[in-house]
Amino acid sequence: MTAAEVRELLPLYALGVLDDGERAAVERAAATDPAIAAELASYADAASSLVGEPNPVEPDEDIRIQLIASSGGGRFASYAPRMGQIFDVAVDRAHELLGLVERKRSWELPMPGIGLVHFDGGPTAARADCGFVRLAPGCVFPQHRHRGEELSIILQGSVRDQATGKLIGVGDELIKVQDSEHQLVCEGSVEAIFASRAFDGIEIGGQRVGPRG
Repeated sequence: MTAAEVRELLPLYALGVLDDGERAAVERAAATDPAIAAELASYADAASSLVGEPNPVEPDEDIRIQLIASSGGGRFASYAPRMGQIFDVAVDRAHELLGLVERKRSWELPMPGIGLVHFDGGPTAARADCGFVRLAPGCVFPQHRHRGEELSIILQGSVRDQATGKLIGVGDELIKVQDSEHQLVCEGSVEAIFASRAFDGIEIGGQRVGPRG
């Protein structure tokens, strides 16, 4: 199990919901990696505060938010059932994935104003690039071609599909067919966040991009 995979389990370890094998993997990693051990301690402090146990140290707010999201709460919790369908994962796993949105270190920043989080989908989404996209107000996700069908669901803010002129807002879904091309712009004053499942990925400037590229 990689360090990144272990880190995804840390909030669930603090909540006491891992199976024996996952719990042992976290404990082994914490015993050999001081950074993971410190992060695990932060989650444990946050978990204690959530259940009302005495805690002399106020936990980091980002840790608290991540823990709440991983336990089935958080601001995007209502999307977990649909996320499960789109990405072919159990609802519990969908809650964990939505928790990644709240975690600053989950985000890659490939260019100004754009953030990306990659994750693996279930069996029917195995050949898709799956993840979250974040666009700052006014930011444009560049022109790209879809190598296969893509489905996106808007979690926050709104984006305009420049190919059709359609504005897509919170809760809306956007489907783009194979070989279609477009760019997206975040409209309004609110950062846009959406989840996407792109079969066979996308191309920008003729180059395949994404975690499987």
